[in-house]
Amino acid sequence: MTEQPSPVKQPNNDEIDLIEVIRHIWNGRWLIVKVTLAFMVLGLIIAFTTTEQFKSEARLLPEIRDTRGGASALLRQFGGLGGLNIPGGEGADAIRPELYPDVLRSTPFFIHLMEQPLTLQKGSETLEMKTFTYVNEHMGGGGFLSFVKKYTIGLPGTIMKGIRGSKTEEASSPAVAGQIPHMSQAQFEATKTLRDRISAGIDQRSGVISISAEFPDRRVAAQIAQYSVDYLTDYITDYRIQKAQKDLAFVQERHDEKKQEFHQSQINLARFRDANRNIVSAAAQTEEQRLQDQYNLAFNVYNGLAQQLEQSRIKVQEETPVIKVLEPVSVPVERSKPNRGVVMVVMTFIGGIIGVSLVIGSLIYANLKKTYNL
Repeated sequence: MTEQPSPVKQPNNDEIDLIEVIRHIWNGRWLIVKVTLAFMVLGLIIAFTTTEQFKSEARLLPEIRDTRGGASALLRQFGGLGGLNIPGGEGADAIRPELYPDVLRSTPFFIHLMEQPLTLQKGSETLEMKTFTYVNEHMGGGGFLSFVKKYTIGLPGTIMKGIRGSKTEEASSPAVAGQIPHMSQAQFEATKTLRDRISAGIDQRSGVISISAEFPDRRVAAQIAQYSVDYLTDYITDYRIQKAQKDLAFVQERHDEKKQEFHQSQINLARFRDANRNIVSAAAQTEEQRLQDQYNLAFNVYNGLAQQLEQSRIKVQEETPVIKVLEPVSVPVERSKPNRGVVMVVMTFIGGIIGVSLVIGSLIYANLKKTYNL
């Protein structure tokens, strides 16, 4: 019986390749260390040259509007006040709370903000300037990365900005032509900077609005955050009550006018009765009846407008929103950026990955060169 030759065990190419890769990485460990150290140094440069940023935040809780409540509901419950006919609710707000953060992203807000004064502390010196001036002249750069970006991928824009510089600084405040806001190039650039540094959002579950401003100067961050809170509060209030105020002004004007007519009809009726006290005639009775009817009509109109005036005042009070400040604006103590520890860890990790990639890449290149006789 002939013995069959035993099969020869083939080497595991995957295992050999893996071992070879590990060996190659070990042999190139000094390259990996050098690249990692280089990125660590770069991380140190970035971490300690990046301009510090400070973030000031505020949290607001806007009122949930209930058009069925308030003073008018109380009056309706007791059948009105002296015959006042107080209408029910008129439906929901046209502007939803979800849209409130968009107010702080609008061009009118930034135009308003650029005109607001800021107070800066430079050592023992106190400086006052507009937000526009601060953003364009005193905010400073963003450190090493901003410098590199400015003179690499941002070089064309930097050159064009320098060429157009004399033209863009002509206007230092927004002009209005035909009620359409017009900004210079410098103001447009300042608006983009402010848009990147001011943020607002709303928690869909709780309805809490968060507003934050991040700037290199901690006091500036707090001041701009406060301006943002004030603008949003005023905007919401004005929006809610503007129609009610117009109605109130109209009713007040008509009320004052009819009040004068009512008083005049009182005087006319009283004078006629005094002058015709002992006179009995059909003509006198007819004239007295006419004056009495005129008085009654003036009284009814005046009384109705007085009721509407009270309704309008109640409406303004009800429409005025209550915005609770849960967390007021404060001057930040700690910087928000840069997080130097995170920068160092990330740059070290990137350096290690690049070092290993270079070593493995050299192995792949050597194999390709050997395989294809390059």
